[in-house]
Amino acid sequence: MSETHIGWLLQQLEATDGVEYAVLVASDGMSPDYTPRLSRERAEKIAAITSTLWAASRAYDHETDGEGVRQVLMESVGHISLLIPAGKNTLLAVRTSSPHSDIGVIGEAALRLATSVGDHLGVKTRVTSSSGSAPA
Repeated sequence: MSETHIGWLLQQLEATDGVEYAVLVASDGMSPDYTPRLSRERAEKIAAITSTLWAASRAYDHETDGEGVRQVLMESVGHISLLIPAGKNTLLAVRTSSPHSDIGVIGEAALRLATSVGDHLGVKTRVTSSSGSAPA
């Protein structure tokens, strides 16, 4: 897992009935942390996809005058996925173990985690050039 030292918090979320796994995602698509049920490779893939889905939802929201995205909920045949903001430049992606999992309970647990430790979950904007400016 990562240098953020919050894996134990994600493990508490993973222990919530119906949660398969959770991934903490920086807005640039990197995964600072994830639950132990995932390999690093899979967590990194999920992080990249999560970042893309979040950006697409924000673009859609902008085009439809939605005034901001609070969460993204995707219901698949085999599970439900929830994406929520979790601190500065950070998202929390949660996957249920079944399409019949109680998304209300899971969403509440994820939101409680994101709200209570949002400052600790935040990721600083990464600088990619020597000029010191943030990426566009």
